[in-house]
Order: sequence, then structure tokens, then C-alpha cells
Amino acid sequence: MAGGTLLAMASMFLLNSTVITMQNVKNYVLVILFLFSFPLQADSLPRVTGLNLTGDQLSWDAQAGATGYNIHLDYGYFDTIRGGETYTVSQPGRYHVISFNEKGEFGVTRNLDESGQNFDLFSVEFAGGDDSIKYNFSRPILLVYNTCKDVNPGESCIANCPRTYQDENTTKYFSKYMTGGACSTSDIVEADAFAGHDTYSCTVPLYSGEVVAQAICLMGN
Repeated sequence: MAGGTLLAMASMFLLNSTVITMQNVKNYVLVILFLFSFPLQADSLPRVTGLNLTGDQLSWDAQAGATGYNIHLDYGYFDTIRGGETYTVSQPGRYHVISFNEKGEFGVTRNLDESGQNFDLFSVEFAGGDDSIKYNFSRPILLVYNTCKDVNPGESCIANCPRTYQDENTTKYFSKYMTGGACSTSDIVEADAFAGHDTYSCTVPLYSGEVVAQAICLMGN
């Protein structure tokens, strides 16, 4: 039910009352608050289809009405692209894609008739393909360095705290949260930094031959 309809119903209820005491006013206010306490159902876009990973190239089918796509890594937001259906991945983990449009509507991970199905059916796994990602672990802090080459204006280099990390003794640690990060460039270019829950992003306004993004991750087991 739309918010305007609820307000109209509440207004009619007040106007049709012949005697309004202070107690009645309190009751009516409670009725209005009760009506508006239910969240309105937002429209959503369907699930992205055709998700595929070839080498380090993530691709998917174009979706009618979508103006961009959010890239998710290990079940958390990672990056956003507009005007395309391909993305170069560098960090290991499980990727899926969620569409959005200018109305503020977002896609879903699963359609309604797909609820309960294994998430692996709607995502792809990247094991890592080069040495651009380096780790330095001193328990409980894991430093993650991502080195990006030939970064064009407006592009980002992103370091991500992995869901799990295994040290040289094969002890497995789990990421709790990112505590900070840093950006560096090979040119006299200042990178704009953005800190997410698990990611540290470095975006350059001008071309840079090399950008290094660092994420500082608190790990536990």
C-alpha cells in the first residue's frame, strides 16, 4: 500500500470523528504511526544472467533498463561500472554482479523462484592469476597490496580484505573488518581514497603508470 493512500485513510478517519478528545488524538497518532511502521516494498530489477569468467575477464548479459552494475566479491560490494558488461578481476574470491538503474532500483542475487538454491549457481570463483596481489601477515594484522598498471583517468585500484587467509603454518584466519589503507602512485598524481567495509579504493584523476592500493585487515580465528 502506498504512503499517500495510508495518509489519506488516516485523514479521513480523523475528519469523520464527531468528538475529538485528547485521548482520541493520542489514539489516532498511534494508528498513523502503526500504519507507517510497515516498510514499503521497493521495485527491484531481475538477476543478472550469463555470468561468466574467462581468464581474468568477468562478463554477463546486458540487462534492459540497467544503467550500471555493482561488482560483488565474497558477498560484499567491491566496485561499480557503467556502460559495459565486462570487468577485469585481479583478486581471488567469488564474484557476482547486481544491476541498478537511475531510479534507485537494484537487482537481486536470486529471483523469487530461485530462492534456496546454492549461491554458487549465481557466482563465479577466481583463483588469482598473477602476482599483482601481495600479503604481509603479522598476527592479527594482514596487509594486502594490489599493484595496478596503466590506470586511466577515473579508474580505480582496489585492495580487498580476503574472507580467509592461511599462513605459512596452514592456520586459517577469517577477516573481521578493514581498519584502514593507503594509496601510492608512480607519477605525480594524487589518488582519491575511499574506504569500504572490506575494501580500500584508490581512484586517479589522471593517467598513472602504476597505482598501489593497500588494505589493513584485522583477522581472527
